[in-house]
Amino acid sequence: MRFHTAFYSTIMALQIGCTAPCLAQQSQQINIIVGFGAGGLYHNTGVLLSRHMGKYLPGNPAIVVKTMPGAGAIVASNHVANVAPKDGATLGIVGGATILEPLFGNKFAQYDPRTLRWIGSMSTAVNLCTVWHETPVKTLEDMKTTVLVAGSTGRGSRTYDYPTALNALLGTKFKVISGYTGLTQLHPAMERGEVQSICGWGWDGIMAQRPDWLRDSKVRILVQMAYEKHPNLPDIPLILDLMKTENERQAMRLIVLDTLVAWPLIAPAGTPDVKVRELRDAFNRAMQDPAMIEDTKKSARSSDVVTGERIEQAIREVYATVPEVVTLAWGLLDHN
Repeated sequence: MRFHTAFYSTIMALQIGCTAPCLAQQSQQINIIVGFGAGGLYHNTGVLLSRHMGKYLPGNPAIVVKTMPGAGAIVASNHVANVAPKDGATLGIVGGATILEPLFGNKFAQYDPRTLRWIGSMSTAVNLCTVWHETPVKTLEDMKTTVLVAGSTGRGSRTYDYPTALNALLGTKFKVISGYTGLTQLHPAMERGEVQSICGWGWDGIMAQRPDWLRDSKVRILVQMAYEKHPNLPDIPLILDLMKTENERQAMRLIVLDTLVAWPLIAPAGTPDVKVRELRDAFNRAMQDPAMIEDTKKSARSSDVVTGERIEQAIREVYATVPEVVTLAWGLLDHN
């Protein structure tokens, strides 16, 4: 089971119970529900879009960003899929890993990624396994002999899935501690010594949130989780290059799908095609807006836009994966 039933049910009851009064729609307002806590890159993505996307939508609606953290953004995904109106007035920003949860049979993921309407993602990502400088771990081989406490936002998130998969495939010894609402909670936890590793922290996130940690060698980067290496990290191993078999490589490509679909903006299944076209056009135009580009640079974010159509293609490919690879990937993420 990928979630503790009572914990999840409590979260959903609280979140859904507040939706009627707190998410009431107005004719000139769009709500973006972010599946992680305030202050992180997912929230930052929503804030950037709220500043620039509305001017390209009919009526120039105000865009309001709200957070609904829980279960690696599955709570927010369920809300957008099952509670939000299907008129484009409520959108979501969730983790790319949420695409995999229904494929893996997670009964709490009450949505079908193939029917959600994918608007776009502002960039791809290269996610990293980092360790605090005070640990004795300096290499990938050290990770196989030393227990590392890794902080996580919960099962289904990259900060859970990545270290769990590394334990299964490479014999690393991560002890994953869940319950953090986002990376902004994990940073002070790392400084306090509460956790020793963040495995699933994007390069953009480090540069936007803690560039001094790299400058002052406060963290070590030991593995890159992506389809390709980051150009600034040519000597750090890429996870796909460490796989022993082709099935393992294909399973890991599934697991790191969220590096392609890094910060996706979604609308509910059933949103009319005309509205989806409006939203996609507004998203794409906003991403080309000079003011948006300048704001993105100020926040140390990269901007290599992934269109909604490209995301849908990737999802079709994922859901056509041969069953043995899906089973392998699912087993890796549930490995303890």
